[in-house]
Amino acid sequence: MCIIGALCVQMTGCVTALPDSLHVAPQQRDDYNWMARHAEVLARHTNVKPEIVFIGDSITHQWGGEPKGHRIVGQAAWTDLFGERVVTNLGFGFDYVDNAYYRVANGELDGIAPRLIIVNIGTNNLGHRGDTAEACAANLAALLTLIRAKQPDAKILLLGIYPRREPHLRATIAHTNELLQTLADGKQIRFADIGQVITGADGLANPTYFRDVVHPNAAGYAQLATALRPLLDD
Repeated sequence: MCIIGALCVQMTGCVTALPDSLHVAPQQRDDYNWMARHAEVLARHTNVKPEIVFIGDSITHQWGGEPKGHRIVGQAAWTDLFGERVVTNLGFGFDYVDNAYYRVANGELDGIAPRLIIVNIGTNNLGHRGDTAEACAANLAALLTLIRAKQPDAKILLLGIYPRREPHLRATIAHTNELLQTLADGKQIRFADIGQVITGADGLANPTYFRDVVHPNAAGYAQLATALRPLLDD
């Protein structure tokens, strides 16, 4: 059993309470239609049964794959990483963990049986909303439990929060990743901090691999793909 803040979670799928920091809701963005993308995922899964699903925010959204995003930066790295595997990109730009919880609760993992679910989300909770590490980890613990309830046979690869170019968030990201590591059992749920490959000597996002304070460029996605590949093979 893992206890983080107000949330008590058993990784067998039983949740006694959701944390007060988790605000389960959809959202809408000016640069793309959030609800239309959600509907596109649901439609895709009526006839496409992915081996892997990748849940995330804009970093995942802009990587590549299907459903196709409105701004793709890392398609070459995506193709190189996943090859012929059938993958659904569940990255939604600007999503909090809260919005991903809403999406999963409302059908995005229904009707499919993926072998692997990759989860990389939370940077917007820390960077935009200013959540504490404890609140972000509690929200992610709730999301993992929901995923387990929806897909009890799938393996889950929980990725650490990637570095940002904002020094005031460096310690919060590091602490969040320490907490996220405690959510993994090494069997059904594994944790990996692959963001180290795009981190500079100063502990911040390496500008060589980023196009702004939070989003990787094509070279950054290539580095992440290289770090992810042995985990997929394993």
